[in-house]
Amino acid sequence: MAKSDLSRLESVLAHRDDYISTKEHRIDSIKSDLKKRSDRKDTLDAYEALYHEYLVFRFDSAMIYLDRAEKLIGESADYDYRCRIKIYRALALATSGHFSQAIGLLKAINAENLSIKNRQEYYAAMEWTYGVWAEYSGNTEYANEYNKQSIVYLDSLLSTLDKNTPEYMYHSADQSLRLKDYEKARDLYLNAIKPLRQDTRMYAQAAYGLAMAYKQLGDLDNYRKWLINAAISDQITPLKENLALQELALLIRNEDEDLETANRYLNYSLEDATFYNNRLRLLEISEKIPEIAIGYQNKIATQNWRLRLSMLGIIILVIGLCIMIWYVVQQKKRVSQSKETLSGLNAQLNELNAKLSQTNVIREQYVSLFMDLCAAYIEKLNRFRSTVILKIKAKQIDDLLRVANNNARPSEAEMKELFFNFDTAFLKLYPDFINKFNSLLQPGKEILPRQNELLNTDLRIFALIRMGITDSNKIATLLFYSPQTIFNHRTQVRNRAQNRDTFEQDLMNICSIMP
Repeated sequence: MAKSDLSRLESVLAHRDDYISTKEHRIDSIKSDLKKRSDRKDTLDAYEALYHEYLVFRFDSAMIYLDRAEKLIGESADYDYRCRIKIYRALALATSGHFSQAIGLLKAINAENLSIKNRQEYYAAMEWTYGVWAEYSGNTEYANEYNKQSIVYLDSLLSTLDKNTPEYMYHSADQSLRLKDYEKARDLYLNAIKPLRQDTRMYAQAAYGLAMAYKQLGDLDNYRKWLINAAISDQITPLKENLALQELALLIRNEDEDLETANRYLNYSLEDATFYNNRLRLLEISEKIPEIAIGYQNKIATQNWRLRLSMLGIIILVIGLCIMIWYVVQQKKRVSQSKETLSGLNAQLNELNAKLSQTNVIREQYVSLFMDLCAAYIEKLNRFRSTVILKIKAKQIDDLLRVANNNARPSEAEMKELFFNFDTAFLKLYPDFINKFNSLLQPGKEILPRQNELLNTDLRIFALIRMGITDSNKIATLLFYSPQTIFNHRTQVRNRAQNRDTFEQDLMNICSIMP
């Protein structure tokens, strides 16, 4: 469906109230002019004009002005004029769906006694009444009979019309459409429409008939186009007795599947039919509403199915997201634990590095101490060597023997210095040696150095053992004692141990330092 055509219709529908207001102003103008008229004929003309305005706009008002006209003429008017009022009444009744009453009024009229104009009105009323009655009857057995009667009166109408008028071409096209000569109907409708204004009822009827002809010919584009034109004409005239918008609603629902627009158009038609109180159109709309409702149900069912699929997809996504979140949380915990472990390892590494640095410092100090001791002994040996050489050259053998005897054992001062240096170096290497050592002994039998000592003889012996010198002979040599003395000290201390058998092995496990 051409978007431009629908856009024009939407624009017209948006101003529905404006078109109605324009018509009501026109009606009010006639009513206002009516009040100024005193002549009986002028008054009847005004009543007739108001009837035509209300005929397809508001049924009750149309009947009111027919009643007033009938009351005004009474029984004094000629037969022809009184029959015209009856024809108008029948036409209004048929339009509102009171078909039998309309036929009753019309059959009471002898058409042969009518003027040519009123006879045309009579045949048109008969054709219209039987036509809409057939439409109202649907597929019942009466519909065909009513339709045949409508065609008969249509033929009679055509026989009285001027063939050069739009009215003749319109009714002739209507006849061809009913006889299923769709190409002829199309051409006649097009000729009928040419001189007509779009804001007239005949244009709306001809446009709708033309749309039906195109539909039967299979020209769906023009079918849509003229259906929209007919709907636009219905709105701008405006006509409350209309059919085009209903047909268009079904077309949009079936082909475009635009349920919202279809439902809105059908509601407009329902609003118009209710406003006019048109039983036929209300029936037609009531038959079309279920189709829209079914369409909505199908749409809702489809939407619900899609919604269920979407919900299933969302649930799967949520489950997947939960799994991912759980996985991320677990990974985060692992990372956190790894960070903590790494942090602990870094702390340990830093501590070990610090210890290593401290050990390196201690080693440097030991190397320095060792070099100092070596330098001192080298210097002492050099002095001793120089003395020996001098004594030999001077042939002072007795003095040489005396010097040799004096240097066979270190002096007391040298021994103190040696032990002090050893004790100092060892305690730097093992600062908690004394406490750890005493923890291996029985309570109350601890060994402690005197006030001015760093280590005493027992502690010094086991300090050497802790350093890996376990041979008593070597220990005796280093401490200037006899091996027996060293053995006795070791035995005495071992007897104080909490575990005598593993004492020296336990000793090796205390005071670990960086290698």
